Amino acid sequence: MRVTRILAITGVSLSLFGVSQAEIETSFSAGYTSEYVYRGALFGDDLFDFGIEASGSGELGGLGELGFTGGIWYASFSGGNELDIYGEVSKDLGSFSLAVGITNYSYFGLEPAVGDDIEPYVSVATEVGDVSLGVSAYYDESDSYGYDLYWEFSAEYAIGDVTLSATYGYFDDEVEYFALSAGYDISVSDSITISPHVTTTFSDDLGDQTYAGVGVGFGF
Repeated sequence: MRVTRILAITGVSLSLFGVSQAEIETSFSAGYTSEYVYRGALFGDDLFDFGIEASGSGELGGLGELGFTGGIWYASFSGGNELDIYGEVSKDLGSFSLAVGITNYSYFGLEPAVGDDIEPYVSVATEVGDVSLGVSAYYDESDSYGYDLYWEFSAEYAIGDVTLSATYGYFDDEVEYFALSAGYDISVSDSITISPHVTTTFSDDLGDQTYAGVGVGFGF
């Protein structure tokens, strides 16, 4: 479940939206993680995933320069399979950035069966010194989850190629969790990066989890 941020993916030209001077970059990723933990909850073991994402920026009418991101993410794990399709529009407002997006989650082979979920969101990000801070609100449009609103607060700090991050998540049904993560980016070439990572989550409601994995990213 990426919350993550489909226009170019689906073959829709940004010019149809009045975007001028658009610059598009495409990336492909694949990876393995020992457990599939999403927002503090354990969904299964042995997560294999891959995705493709397009991002770019351009002028859109009187809104000025906007950033666009869209992608598809597929996951296979011990509990079943998942396909996410997502898109996001962002705006740099100087001291902070604002983003709005939407994600469609589809599930296959889960027992009991789970219907598709559509989740719009809004997020705000800023930097304080070398620390990146963010707050996001996600709204559940379906009945798939036991909550309607999910809040996430994050902090990230990079030391060379090592990235340390902390995340606090809160659901409106009063469930919460805290996560600490570390990742290391190894540049194999100008377009290929290998990224081992490890995460530990803490929650009185969802239990504690520690899991690790490695991903490979290809830029085009």
